[in-house]
Amino acid sequence: MRTLAWVLTALLLLAGLGLGALALGAFAALNLAAPLWLRSLGTLSTLALGGTVGFTHAVGLSLLASALLGLATYLKPRA
Repeated sequence: MRTLAWVLTALLLLAGLGLGALALGAFAALNLAAPLWLRSLGTLSTLALGGTVGFTHAVGLSLLASALLGLATYLKPRA
């Protein structure tokens, strides 16, 4: 059971970090002076996840990433 909890924690952490990177890219896509690789992440998040474009999309991604990372830390097995 402990192994399953660690696997679930690792998957939630990876998903949260991935969504965090997409949220960073979505915020960077709002600024034309941002580096191209960050704006490319924003375009990727818009294409992959669809939905709204702009600030609302970026805030939604960051809230979702925060929720996943919080859940991962809550489910982490305790010693």
